[in-house]
Amino acid sequence: MTNLYIKRDLPIREIARQMNVSHSTVIECLRRLGIHDKGARKRDRYQGQIPFGYNYREGKLEKNQGEQKIIRIIKQLRASGLSFRGIAKELNKRLVPTKNKGIWQATTVCHASVGGSSG
Repeated sequence: MTNLYIKRDLPIREIARQMNVSHSTVIECLRRLGIHDKGARKRDRYQGQIPFGYNYREGKLEKNQGEQKIIRIIKQLRASGLSFRGIAKELNKRLVPTKNKGIWQATTVCHASVGGSSG
């Protein structure tokens, strides 16, 4: 965890996502290790949730190829006439995970289709 937080400078939410734990669990663990200090972090790190289709590495957004593939599927399903709700239902049926390992909702599909690229 210290490697992710200090050396790779990942946001706490991204560490929580990668480790499959809650945001508060990461904060508590970092506090116990004596390394959680908001002022010590770089000010130019990624703010907010990392867009679907991307990972945050070494201070930059980079494409997540697995998620980019899902974005292409979403765009194909949308082009075939499915609604965002219909696409969410199809992705859940296929057991395709969301970025946060949750279930797909219409709004999740909408945000994922806007955030990604077609290439």
